[in-house]
Amino acid sequence: LLSRNANDDFSDAFWERRVRYAWDYRKTVMGETDSRCCRVIFGEADCFPGLTVDRFGTVLSVQILSLGIEKRKDVILNELIEVLNERNLHVSAVYERNDVKIRELEGMEQFKGFFDSPLLDPKAKTTTAGIVENGIRYTVDVENGQKTGFFLDQKFNRLAAAAIARNRHVLDCFT
Repeated sequence: LLSRNANDDFSDAFWERRVRYAWDYRKTVMGETDSRCCRVIFGEADCFPGLTVDRFGTVLSVQILSLGIEKRKDVILNELIEVLNERNLHVSAVYERNDVKIRELEGMEQFKGFFDSPLLDPKAKTTTAGIVENGIRYTVDVENGQKTGFFLDQKFNRLAAAAIARNRHVLDCFT
């Protein structure tokens, strides 16, 4: 479901509004520090079915699971780059992690690679990004890491585990 408004025309302006709304909402909810490393677009929750966009500093990691979004990705991703750049949140690279079997159900190929945009410097392509989460530095590999590179949704679980494990010996076998 893209919209419940019968007057929406799904033009480039429609997608621009959607992208701006998604980012402005993240910025409000996450705040300045947490929005440096966050999920920018939450698929269906932001009315972008099948689209996940994670921000790791200046690198965006994207996964597209629906044919409809795949057909509009140039408009959507270029709008997102513009919106972030306008807010002095430089985007150096957009990496697509479309290497999941579910894409085949919609007749799409699996692949990984950089999204080419006239808004990006082709010399600045990188698949790694340094982030800080809960005071801990990580290097995220968007090309080979889990899903889009890092499990951002586990941030508060890691914070809770750190509080429980303080001053104890802990074996972490799964993160």
